[in-house]
Amino acid sequence: MQFSLYAGLLLLSCLVSIALAGYASHRTSDKVMRAFLFLMLGVFLWSFTYLLEAVSTSIEYKLVWAVLSVTDLIVPVLFLNFVLQFSRLGNRIPPVALALLMIIPAISFLLAVTFPFHGLVWPEIYVVQSMLAGISLIYIHGAWYWVEIVYSFLLYFAAAGVLLYSVIRSPPVYAVQMWLIFVSSLFPFISSLLYALASPIFLGIDFTPISFTVTGLIFIYAITRYLLFDLIPVAHEQILIDMQEGVIVIDERDRIVEINPAAGTMLSLSMDVIGSHISVLSPFLPSCVTEGQDCSLPENQISHIGDRWIEFRVYPIQTDKSLAKGEGRILLCIDVTERELSKLDLQSRNEQLETMNLQLEHEVTERRAAEQSLRLVNKKLNLLTSITRHDILNWVTVVNGYSRMLEDSYPESDPAYLKKILQAGESIGEIISFTGVYEEMGSQAPQWISIDMIFVEPDITQLSSKISVTRDVSGLFVYADLMFSKVFYNLLDNSIRHGGGASQVRISGFHSGQNYCLVYEDNGCGIPDNEKELVFKQGHGKNTGLGLFLIREILDITGIGIKECGVFGEGARFEILIPEGGFRFNSSSSK
Repeated sequence: MQFSLYAGLLLLSCLVSIALAGYASHRTSDKVMRAFLFLMLGVFLWSFTYLLEAVSTSIEYKLVWAVLSVTDLIVPVLFLNFVLQFSRLGNRIPPVALALLMIIPAISFLLAVTFPFHGLVWPEIYVVQSMLAGISLIYIHGAWYWVEIVYSFLLYFAAAGVLLYSVIRSPPVYAVQMWLIFVSSLFPFISSLLYALASPIFLGIDFTPISFTVTGLIFIYAITRYLLFDLIPVAHEQILIDMQEGVIVIDERDRIVEINPAAGTMLSLSMDVIGSHISVLSPFLPSCVTEGQDCSLPENQISHIGDRWIEFRVYPIQTDKSLAKGEGRILLCIDVTERELSKLDLQSRNEQLETMNLQLEHEVTERRAAEQSLRLVNKKLNLLTSITRHDILNWVTVVNGYSRMLEDSYPESDPAYLKKILQAGESIGEIISFTGVYEEMGSQAPQWISIDMIFVEPDITQLSSKISVTRDVSGLFVYADLMFSKVFYNLLDNSIRHGGGASQVRISGFHSGQNYCLVYEDNGCGIPDNEKELVFKQGHGKNTGLGLFLIREILDITGIGIKECGVFGEGARFEILIPEGGFRFNSSSSK
């Protein structure tokens, strides 16, 4: 490979053209930007093939890249397409015409590939060396080359003519844009002309790809200074053709002087109505137009035409705003079918909602009556269970009292039987008391409960005096049932009764993902592995077996979980998992 000043200039041209292509690639939905993208890609291909030929030292490789560079003939075609699109004249040229313009470039490429067999492109090729380009080739041009030159110049003159025509018809700001595009195209044109007429003088060096650097810089200047591609000239007649709304122009004699394709499609009319009286439109037009009423103010009217709804808006054309009657009228036709269908659908849904509301009101009334009856039944049941529980406890008290009297009066009797009677009575009392607690559970809405306040309640304080309690969590609030304090009461009672000599209890906590884990642990004997889940079952335990069962039921009301995960022989460890949104800390607390 060889590197030269010529290769460096070609590399600069490649970078400028590919940068502009990248700029255009972000707005390919626009026809102008899409045409500019293709143009810059064609320029990049031209410069890049020349660059690869310039850095190659092998004659074979140089010839390969020279053959591929013949595709540069598509650039004049792409430039003409870009100018037509920019001037908004592209729609007047059928796509097949642009496709036909690619025939000559295709023939040139085929002839270049087969150049050794006919000599129509390069009859002779010489190897030279220069300071500017290093080792390069001088191509003696054949007959077909002059066909290419004439063809490319004709395309350029056509594009330049369109630009100059657009300059004359455009406002000043658009005219400047056209001039800049025209000036940017002069540099490649002059370079191509010099190469065609004086190639041996320049030792076969073609400056046309390098001139695209200047062209690209002018485009960059036009984009940044004159908002090229942001302010694009638009032909007024093209606006009328491209409008999705129908437009009908009526003169002061009530003759139709213009109708765009959208209006013809909406009203099933052809362009033959131009010049006719507006009476031919009477089946569609609002009364303002058909009856010649004053049109100083716009009027709207919606007509149902076939399966479409068309809204007509009438606007006067006035050259003197003081005149009441204008010199003509513009009839704007807007397809509002979707809007009208939406209105009908909305009306139908409103009727359905009204029917559903009446049904819901009836159902709500019945439900309220059922809820009222249910509350009354629950009230009576609660009263019945309260009375029953009170009576049972009274008789249990009698049983326990007489049992103790028998124990004191007959010391010679077997104390084991009396002890079992006393234990049974106490168990019955605990069960009955549990029903009272369970009855209250969930009877009221959950609230935010402070852990700190739980440990100053009298029942908890009384138990805390029997065992050392350390709390590493402060300022924690838990969203739970009002019976939440019973959780710690039962855990403390469990440690004292069944902890196997537990002397210390520690309350701590930590964040577990989005949740918070509150930990209760003691230094007692712990719970065997095979009983870690059984302890939460109703009836399991040494006494009534209701303490840990009650804990799980209370916590489950607000979705709080609990499990025992301590090591047997080292103490019990209960982890209470509070879900996200079920806990919070006050601003001054330690977490």
